[in-house]
Amino acid sequence: MADPAGALTQDGLPGAAEPQQLTVGRLLQERLLSPARMTASGDVLDTAVTWCLPWDDVAAGADPLTGVVVHARADQVRAAVLRSLGQRGAAAVVVAGGAGDLTDPLADVPVVHVGAHVAFRQLSQLVAELVLARDTHVLRYGLRVHRSLVELLYRGAGLAALGHQMARLSGCSAAILDPQYRVLAFERSRDRVFEPAAVADALREDESRRAVGRTSGDGGPSGHPTGVNPEQQHAGPQVRTLLIDGINATCVLNPILLSGRHDGWVVIVESADPPRPHDIAQHRVVVEQAATIVGTEMLRLRSIEQAEERARGDFVHALLHGRFSDQHELEARSAHYDFPVGATYGVIVANGLSSAGSPDSPAALFQLARHAARVDARPNAHTLATVIGDVLAVIRQVEPAGHRDSPDAAERTLADFARTLQAELERRTHRDVAVAYGRCVGGASRIFDSYREARIALGIRNRLGVDQVCGFQDLRVFATLVELAESPQGRDFARDMLAPLRSSRAGGSDLEQAVIAYVASGGNLNAAARELHIHRNTMLYKLDRASRLLQLDLREAEHQFAVWLAHKLNLLAETVTVVDRDLHPT
Repeated sequence: MADPAGALTQDGLPGAAEPQQLTVGRLLQERLLSPARMTASGDVLDTAVTWCLPWDDVAAGADPLTGVVVHARADQVRAAVLRSLGQRGAAAVVVAGGAGDLTDPLADVPVVHVGAHVAFRQLSQLVAELVLARDTHVLRYGLRVHRSLVELLYRGAGLAALGHQMARLSGCSAAILDPQYRVLAFERSRDRVFEPAAVADALREDESRRAVGRTSGDGGPSGHPTGVNPEQQHAGPQVRTLLIDGINATCVLNPILLSGRHDGWVVIVESADPPRPHDIAQHRVVVEQAATIVGTEMLRLRSIEQAEERARGDFVHALLHGRFSDQHELEARSAHYDFPVGATYGVIVANGLSSAGSPDSPAALFQLARHAARVDARPNAHTLATVIGDVLAVIRQVEPAGHRDSPDAAERTLADFARTLQAELERRTHRDVAVAYGRCVGGASRIFDSYREARIALGIRNRLGVDQVCGFQDLRVFATLVELAESPQGRDFARDMLAPLRSSRAGGSDLEQAVIAYVASGGNLNAAARELHIHRNTMLYKLDRASRLLQLDLREAEHQFAVWLAHKLNLLAETVTVVDRDLHPT
């Protein structure tokens, strides 16, 4: 009978066979096969054994025999058949009975000579018991590892506690890494102390070398052909020998794969050098069991983080849109996020951050929002960010450093942050980003006013084609005219003044464009013609026609001002309408 306790103990056996599997060398240690004489070199002792079949069942076949021990009586053995068994990958041929004349190997398969008392039934029973004993021992150890880890999972102990338990089970350093080999948790070993960053760097460099090998077309150091899915390639425990801080170390690692998503790695760094096969076998069981449990904990933590982000996003939306039932609700929710209600705030908005219709656009925008909340972080400057449609909105607490007696110190501080934010967004997106901001307001209850002004400033900036950060206060003319543009009198004035230039008699928008260019150039006919890339006489014709339709002499400054004012009010009214529709969709 086989001894189950010896299933993982491969110490003293030749070579470095798979520790969880039965080998020819381990099989020959059994009393049933002793004494035995083998006509093959010692290196075949590491060949894995999984099953046993009689000579009659395999002699006439052609199926692969990898891991199979073939039992034969001495009178059955034929040299030609032995050669075919070797070609089919048989682990060994056990010959029972008088085979004293077979002194040399006849094929690429080890031939073991035993006594005639060794029947097929006895040999097959022995192989089955040894294989099952090893599998049972591995399973039993795996259940113990699983139970010790899953208890921590049920308690919600976190990644650090799981890493500590992995280190305790293995007696070695243990690490949990994300897919980019960033350290999420690390527990040091008492025997050999490795720095977390050094372990992560060694694994990252090793993976880079393997990736280069995979793409080179020759399979590379990893032995995988080009085009293999990296996640499939890394499925299951792996044993790698790495150079960590100039020290050779053996790492046993397993990918964290849940629903086809690669979430990182669990790693054990063996303390002994060279490592014992028994220890490596145990480490493989630990990382294999830990991968799923750690992945489940990461999924739980990710769900909590997403729920917190959604709740924080709802709070930011409520601040921007003024959706609090009363002051008590505002104060209660602000206290939960440690958000000062009475501080000074300003709102910055940005768009043009991603391609329209891109499938990854929403996720990319929320990633930018998380990053924007960390830009220029200061103890006395709370920053909240969220995404509204295709617009990134950032609430910034403004506490100007120095020049507190200056009336525009807060505005300058907010403008500096807006420019810093634009530079950071453009660096991350590699795009030209449009950024605008509203005026600073006192108190969280007035953040809505700053957000509305920021959206208006952003709309005007985009319509005018301004290529720099601008605030609502920078557009002083528009800031002054905003109330007039929203009033019925202002809308009627702009519509009545511009209607003749937009009528069918005017021939489209060319006439309005010519008049606005003429007014913007200060009444300079030649400058306006150059701006529109038309001849001077064509420009003069358009102005005469516009004057007749408006029944005004556009050469007079007062009439030019009237057209300019109508144009600005119309532009501002259209922008305000779009912003208010976004702010109040119902």
